[in-house]
Amino acid sequence: MTSPASPRRRGFSLIEVTLAIGILGLAILSLVGILSATFSQVSEIMDTNRALAGVTRLIGALDNPRSIAYIAAGETAPTNPPKFLPQGVTTLDPAPGGGPNFELTYRLLSPASTSATAVWLFVYDRRTVGPDKAMVVSGGTDRYDITSNPSSMEVAYVADGNFTPEMAAQRNVIGSPMRVRITVSKLLAGQRVTVDPNTAEPSAIRYIAGGSLPADPNLFGVAYLPVVAEFFPHDFTAPTGPTGYKTMEQTPLLIQNIIINR
Repeated sequence: MTSPASPRRRGFSLIEVTLAIGILGLAILSLVGILSATFSQVSEIMDTNRALAGVTRLIGALDNPRSIAYIAAGETAPTNPPKFLPQGVTTLDPAPGGGPNFELTYRLLSPASTSATAVWLFVYDRRTVGPDKAMVVSGGTDRYDITSNPSSMEVAYVADGNFTPEMAAQRNVIGSPMRVRITVSKLLAGQRVTVDPNTAEPSAIRYIAGGSLPADPNLFGVAYLPVVAEFFPHDFTAPTGPTGYKTMEQTPLLIQNIIINR
């Protein structure tokens, strides 16, 4: 006795196809979410590593403020020879070349007692030699016969605090620069920071966080100036300038306490 032949299946039902598409879609969405989170974490790690490298360069620049580049507001063409901070802000070094580095840094940063009066600096990698000078130039005095285009990290001060794409192009900036907000640290709170000019001893008045420091570095009664440096990514988008930066409410990539010794 033979059993009846089982009916042949001609295809999948609409419900099965719909379920399969739904499961595949969920799998793709999960994969996209995982990849997005991974790339975001990698980007944050890379930015943080750049900020860590920038801390080292920033400390060196604050120890030697004469190495900080000065860029005029709205500058679109490089100055020749390039300007440095004391040349652009002459009040920092009343006797050019004669003042200690600490006094220059103190005059720059001491007014930055709050975020509203913070000093903004920019840290970035740049090509040491411009693309047009990265080869032997015939018939001229510029001869950079190099096989590579080396890079270095630079700290710059912009007069109006707005580092533009044109400034980045003229300085051969590699990648995105970082902007750094520097304010006086609350570690000074409670310190006797003002020297009495009559007795040459620290006065009894103690510093309150957010208060004013003596304008004259010789009347500053502490052997060091503690500051807080907050590193932010700088992508040239509006709003720009110190006022615009405050409205963006970005989270810093890195916050670093820096002690500047006399």
